[in-house]
Amino acid sequence: MNWRRGLLLAGINLAVAIPMILMMEARDQKWELTSEEIMAKSAVLDAPKPPEPPTPESAPANSEQAEEAVTFDLCGMVGAIYPAQIYVVQAADMPSVALAGWRVDCPAHWTLAGRLGERPSWRVTPLWMETQRKIDAGMCLFIAVQWFLVGGFPLVRNKKWWADPGAFITACAVLAGVIALIPFVDGFVKLPALIAMLAWFWWFALLVWRMLQFGWRMATGWRVSRSC
Repeated sequence: MNWRRGLLLAGINLAVAIPMILMMEARDQKWELTSEEIMAKSAVLDAPKPPEPPTPESAPANSEQAEEAVTFDLCGMVGAIYPAQIYVVQAADMPSVALAGWRVDCPAHWTLAGRLGERPSWRVTPLWMETQRKIDAGMCLFIAVQWFLVGGFPLVRNKKWWADPGAFITACAVLAGVIALIPFVDGFVKLPALIAMLAWFWWFALLVWRMLQFGWRMATGWRVSRSC
């Protein structure tokens, strides 16, 4: 096990992910203040007014409208536009995102977000922000463990750094993180994020191949020892 390499990759990826996570928390806090202002203004506008006598024509229409109920399923909505910071973390740390359900609209029940009861909402509330901070902390822990294992157990032993998917994904994460910090060019963050996501599939394919090779060696070794 190459623990020094594992610590190096974990430190680099945490240095990329933590600023992105803190920027999202600052964005949530700003939205919370904005939503509180909107709620305060709407409370003033919705103050009770003197009742008006209903007209014969408007009464049936109002009763029909009151019977109709419109529901919105946030999980079923598509085409959402996410900030550049979310693209960076979700693409560079796919396994951790799958375990934490970080910034996923409808996280699975077995993820950290699902266990903490996070639900999609149009309005940022203090309770939602408290839950999100717990998910952010768990996400950072998952990232540290993930990259310590990826770096400590490299699947490719090659002198060329880009031949190792772990180092290649880290380089893409650093590039995407730098782009995300520049307001005028943060739209280009999708390109290195997409390359990092594809590199994760490369890593998973290598992992399956190594496991098959290990299983084959174990099976053939068991047969040779039995024949002897």
